[in-house]
Amino acid sequence: LVNGTIIWAKEQSLGKGRHGRKWYSPKGKGIWFTYAFKTSLRGKELNLLNLAAALGVVDALEDLGLKAFLKWPNDVILSDKKVCGVLLEALFEGDNLAFCLLGIGLNLKDIDEVPGSTSLERELGGSLSEDFVFKKLVDSVVNSIGLVEKEKEVVLSRYRNLCLTLGKEVSFKRNGTLLKGKAIELSSDGGLIVDVNGRIEVLYAELVEDVR
Repeated sequence: LVNGTIIWAKEQSLGKGRHGRKWYSPKGKGIWFTYAFKTSLRGKELNLLNLAAALGVVDALEDLGLKAFLKWPNDVILSDKKVCGVLLEALFEGDNLAFCLLGIGLNLKDIDEVPGSTSLERELGGSLSEDFVFKKLVDSVVNSIGLVEKEKEVVLSRYRNLCLTLGKEVSFKRNGTLLKGKAIELSSDGGLIVDVNGRIEVLYAELVEDVR
């Protein structure tokens, strides 16, 4: 695997989202790609890459005339519906981080198997070529990822301003237990800070089953 490798799948039979959930990615319905890259970030700061990637998607959609928002930790939202998901995984060689694998799935057209979602075609009222959207998306996401190590506070500030989760009551599962609280802030490493009846919890995408 070479640093900067991008794998573009025109369809996926075993696409997955968070915690191994099935990700529907039929041919001609969306853009599905994985970006493999190296980073000097370690530990929980890797979560910042997930936030930056989502911001890159927002920027690409803005270039198309669409105003997108974010739902922590990995959803991009148009018209209160999910249009794109972001998934970051770490690939280790022994105890050493070898690569980050960033998966992006963006709906070009409506997908019947995914209720409550939307697509670029629906939001724009017309279709766009896969090649055009793919190039715009890749350029924007790769650029945004590159800013994290130099401009972490800028990434966090932008994400806060676009995050629909902050300020709202949320429920989440941790180790199978359902908890509820108010999302109040992002931590310096991209976690979601939640007030659970006066007790502060910091959530990280890989450690919680769901956030609603």
